Amino acid sequence: MDSKNRPIFQDNSSKFTLPTFNDAHIHIWKVGDLLTYMLDLRGVKSIAEMQDKIADFARQNPENEWILARGFNEANFPEGQMPTRHDLDKVLKDKPLHVIRTCAHIAVLNTKALEICEITKQTAVPSGGEIRLDDRGEPNGILSETALGLAKRKIPEYSAAQYRRMILAAQDEFLKYGIAAATDPAVHPELMEVYKAMDKAGELKIRINAIPIMIPDGANQALPLPQHYESNYLTVNTVKFFSDGGLSGKTAAIKHFYKNSNEQGVLRLDYDFFKKTALEAQQAGFRIATHAIGDAAIDLVLKVYEDISTSNNKGIKHRIEHLCLPELSHLYRMKELGVSSVTQPVFLYELGQNYRNYLPDYYLENVLPFRSMIDAGINVAFSSDAPVVKNYNPWVGIQAAVTRKDAQGENIAKYQKINVVEAITAYTIGGSLAQNDQQISELKYGNETDFIVVDKNPYEIPAKELGEIKVLETWVAGEKKYAK
Repeated sequence: MDSKNRPIFQDNSSKFTLPTFNDAHIHIWKVGDLLTYMLDLRGVKSIAEMQDKIADFARQNPENEWILARGFNEANFPEGQMPTRHDLDKVLKDKPLHVIRTCAHIAVLNTKALEICEITKQTAVPSGGEIRLDDRGEPNGILSETALGLAKRKIPEYSAAQYRRMILAAQDEFLKYGIAAATDPAVHPELMEVYKAMDKAGELKIRINAIPIMIPDGANQALPLPQHYESNYLTVNTVKFFSDGGLSGKTAAIKHFYKNSNEQGVLRLDYDFFKKTALEAQQAGFRIATHAIGDAAIDLVLKVYEDISTSNNKGIKHRIEHLCLPELSHLYRMKELGVSSVTQPVFLYELGQNYRNYLPDYYLENVLPFRSMIDAGINVAFSSDAPVVKNYNPWVGIQAAVTRKDAQGENIAKYQKINVVEAITAYTIGGSLAQNDQQISELKYGNETDFIVVDKNPYEIPAKELGEIKVLETWVAGEKKYAK
């Protein structure tokens, strides 16, 4: 860092060098899936546009047993409502169709898919999930949270070769944006074996922190604890839980009601089961990363973290993923426990319209409170959660954290702004601390280190232009992995 404690160390011919970015929560293989096999619906502006894209994709891929798509956001539709099986049936009737909302906590199935998954009005709803019904009491095709497992178990699994192709595609994209370290926060056992095989074959180009999931959607018991793993390019030292849903789809668990509704989201975890499983993981030396967005979910997670802290003889520091609606007391409790906040400033930019539509003023004025997190002394790690969002360029996230403006130019909780130094630090050192408790070392010439070269000095341009910064080179372990 320079004399002003800014993460930057060279100014030469209008080019600047900084540490590489660490995206502390990005679904690597899912990003790669949308680059290779799955239809990308992010950015569609209506149900009709979504239907057209699905129809074209189905025609172009007649060999697909299932048609799989992801990324719609009903807040962008003039209808302002979720599509149902009836909308999907207009596109495809004789082949199963499974469409995931952008948040990945809600999916819509056509009638054929419901039949294959044997989902009817008599189907038992898994704890922590929803099977939504129409006016006649029949499933309308919409599943949320743990109920997603009812469909997942019927969708053909990807092969190891397909996962490898996804990961390779995602890595190449990340390097273009200066991302040389990334955490995949929900890895199932088959995918973990692919990561290990790629690591041993020297095919990993970025440093990956793979976090195994403990309780798959729809499961009523935990998976076996994974094995610890550590190499220069792959780390396995953390396990993942989900305590609630997504804020943009109103499934995050909150204490009050969503705007103009009687909805409070979905709490997915039972305290006793969560505590028992988390304690076992901690005793085995694993960090715990728990998805907790709403204040009700954060309450549950912190109670479990506090209750198992008396057995934390190794001083393991846990994480909360997203942390969108914490109370001030939550932040002080996190500071006391040493819990990191792994959060996503780009949500403000891409999902701000959802927040304005769904959150009452009390919540809207305090959503994603980065200023309060930093002032409380918490380690803040920035990330994108892609492909929940389309744009995983860290500079766009940094701009959102500094300006607090959404894609429509509206302010979201503007008093929670942070400065450029703090934002870049959260996107570099913050992710490293959330993973290993070790800061990124100072960059020095001649060392095998990770750094990027960019075209503008981020500390001397207007905040509204931060998202326009271009990465010219990305170096990993002293080797140039990308050049524009």
